Amino acid sequence: MTCKDQSDELIFFINGRKIVEKNADPEVMLLTYLRKKVRLTGVKYGCGGGGCGACTVMISRYDTLQSRVLHFSVNACLLPIVSLHGVAVTTVEGVGSTKTKLHPVQERIAKAHGSQCGFCTPGMVMSMYTLLRNIPEPSIEDIREALTGNLCRCTGYRPIIDGFKTFCGASKCCQNGNDTKNCCLDQEPELNQEDDEISSELFKTDDFLPLDPTQDLIFPPELMLLARQQGSGRLVFQGERLCWISPGNLAELLELKAQHPSTPLVIGNTTVGPNMKLKGVSHPLIIAPAGIVELSVVKNLEDGISFGAGCSLSVMKDELKRVVSELSEEKVEVYQALLQTLSCLAGKQIRNMATLGGNILSANPKYDLNSILSAGGCTLTLASKGKEWGWNQIASIGILSRTCLVLIIYSSVLNR
Repeated sequence: MTCKDQSDELIFFINGRKIVEKNADPEVMLLTYLRKKVRLTGVKYGCGGGGCGACTVMISRYDTLQSRVLHFSVNACLLPIVSLHGVAVTTVEGVGSTKTKLHPVQERIAKAHGSQCGFCTPGMVMSMYTLLRNIPEPSIEDIREALTGNLCRCTGYRPIIDGFKTFCGASKCCQNGNDTKNCCLDQEPELNQEDDEISSELFKTDDFLPLDPTQDLIFPPELMLLARQQGSGRLVFQGERLCWISPGNLAELLELKAQHPSTPLVIGNTTVGPNMKLKGVSHPLIIAPAGIVELSVVKNLEDGISFGAGCSLSVMKDELKRVVSELSEEKVEVYQALLQTLSCLAGKQIRNMATLGGNILSANPKYDLNSILSAGGCTLTLASKGKEWGWNQIASIGILSRTCLVLIIYSSVLNR
């Protein structure tokens, strides 16, 4: 169960092109790979820690549980290439260009004056493009949420939102209004004075390119077949200083954790990654259980919801929103509190990568859901080799951070 001298083949796609790496280094991030190896420099290096969104790309993965392709915006600076096995990556170059044909997202941010220095523009485009792949007719709130992980120091965001909200059919009302009243234009009559020589429009929408789904890259059928076969075996990638193991099933994961109790488990790499990259923390071995189906299951129970520890915070947020919309208000107070916290927790890209189990175990005070989970009576199920534990059974063993060295969070149940 240990690392071997030769790495497995890493197979993924970039903008429709198949990539096969026979000696992939676990320490190489997707951002570095795109810019230096593939020479796709549209993705930018900004903060290097997942905070600015300049390196945003879209990853697409076939979900065997839902039997459909899922699209996510992610920070390429935090994504090891070895975590991309079976994934399709789309960069701004794969969306459109002046040499082929601009995508409507690219056209509208340009015509709405949403690009000034241009450094943040590729990331903005990719966040909006990913949103449209998931929701072809988004609301203004969908757009705002999609851009929460993208920073711009030039525009003040107004022209960016103005250009992108044309996809949702919103009026030209002030962003602070609700499209019917309380608009700044109504509050300042002098701005509404008619003048044939002065146009109140910053850009014209008549000649905008319509959304054309045929312009989008299709998900490679080869990756669908690979996803169905992937659960049968583990993957090992050996670098100069780091070995990366992706176990093939839950039993293998528990065996690995028993053999290497101090080894971190990494799925989103939003905590371990920055610590290694920016703080000099080193790990000779990393266990990556992203392919373990049991860790990604969401179940609706009679008295709550069960989330696998590998569920991303975005998946958790979407499921809570769905349940809140279906149940009466008195039954969803805990869910609403979690939704409020999740809405303020990092940006969209980080929520797409970070997991519930990782958030609980990292106990970062900036991104801590533990207080709400505790107050809401959340039940944790932890597993170790040959055993499955409820949180009440192990509470006397020690603090959570110490317990996680030998136990793995299997799932958590949020009570209503």
